[in-house]
Amino acid sequence: MPRKAAVLDLPAILAGTRTTAPPSEDEPTDAVLDATAELLARFGLRRWSMDDVADVARVGRATVYRRFPSREQLVNATMAREANRFFAEVARAVAENEDVVEKVVEGFLVGMRMARESLLPGILENDHPTAISLFTSSPVLELGKAALVSQYLGLTGETPDAKRRAEIELVAEALVRLAMSFVLMPGSAIDFGDPGKARAGLTRIVRPLLLRPEIAPRPRPPRRPARR
Repeated sequence: MPRKAAVLDLPAILAGTRTTAPPSEDEPTDAVLDATAELLARFGLRRWSMDDVADVARVGRATVYRRFPSREQLVNATMAREANRFFAEVARAVAENEDVVEKVVEGFLVGMRMARESLLPGILENDHPTAISLFTSSPVLELGKAALVSQYLGLTGETPDAKRRAEIELVAEALVRLAMSFVLMPGSAIDFGDPGKARAGLTRIVRPLLLRPEIAPRPRPPRRPARR
């Protein structure tokens, strides 16, 4: 097996998370991406080849190369798919919650569960430098911050001025950095094995940030009656 690592192309991965294309319905493509995720979890970016992907996916080598001409493209597509699944699951879990603090706390809990069930623990164990480089990069931080700001503004219905938006982005960045610390340093006084205790502990941390006067949610403007 080759030991040369593929190179993570963060712009390509992040572009993949913004795609509006429907999920793949091509079984060989799904099998190839599933196989790559398994190999990434077991070996990180090293010690596996496109032939290994074909073997695990139980498809021909040509099938892999027709869909992903290079190992780098395959890795980046797999990581983008994992990120899409993560954001979609978190969004579904908090969609019905109208309280901003509860929404963020629930997003944290779902995100932590998703992280534990993803390929991330395997990469952390088997290719720690790759995991660190991925989760401490500016593009990932900016993506998470933008997602939180979008959720917040969608919940409150605000169109903030520049000063207020800067305050909201500051709190969003603090929350993303907090989430990254839980992922990269899992030991915590918060018992994530007990959802009730985890929810209470996270609420004590998150509430003071989200309810600061500078960014506390403001009432939605009243709807104008429809013209007849």
